[in-house]
Amino acid sequence: MEFSHEELVETVERLVTGMLERAGITAPPVDACRLAEEHLGIPIEWVEPADEDDDSPRRRCFRSSGTPSIVFTPDMSEEQQQRVAAEGIARHILPNLYRKLGLKYNRGTNALASHLRSVVVARILIPTRLLRLALRECQWDVAKLHERFHTASMEAVALRLLDLEEPCVIAVVDDGIVASRRSNFASVSRKLETAEQECVSRISELELPHQTRRDGWRAWGWPVPNRPFRRILLRAVPDDV
Repeated sequence: MEFSHEELVETVERLVTGMLERAGITAPPVDACRLAEEHLGIPIEWVEPADEDDDSPRRRCFRSSGTPSIVFTPDMSEEQQQRVAAEGIARHILPNLYRKLGLKYNRGTNALASHLRSVVVARILIPTRLLRLALRECQWDVAKLHERFHTASMEAVALRLLDLEEPCVIAVVDDGIVASRRSNFASVSRKLETAEQECVSRISELELPHQTRRDGWRAWGWPVPNRPFRRILLRAVPDDV
């Protein structure tokens, strides 16, 4: 590739920001379903869930006219619908994004296309400018931020903090096991710092947000509601950054 990750992100930011401005979206939450159907003309279809071995045409993501559509099933939650709609928008604007990056677009799935779609989806549901504005009042409180950006998952909101300049570590802990732990300023392992582990213990006990400072780290944690298992999100920052 003849462009850096920073240039890629900047191009996506400009494209998504322009799209949201034209749609008149100036405050969260971003309704990706409405954005897709009303402002971009992407059709939304409802189909019944099919068995894994069902190759019925009703499972296709295209109308008979060949126009790409967004497909919902009745068993999807509102959060899942928003995610699927945002992914449909990302597919819709992908050819334009390729052109802006100076690349030849080929329909199909590859590593670059998948990465670009994930970058676009995150910025549709949680636009950077709106996230920064929300931080002025929410003060890095992931639960409060999620109240603003409730069309995205709480996990997606937490992970978007890694895209900002402010250094932090974001961890996802499922039933006491660290599912992921990522940083935007240094390489980190899945091993929790003492402050993070204390947050996990207190949240598991009380089912309430907790924050602590221990051994040179500050950590904040939040329980994630409506999951089939106990999930806890952590944001941690070392004192020396």
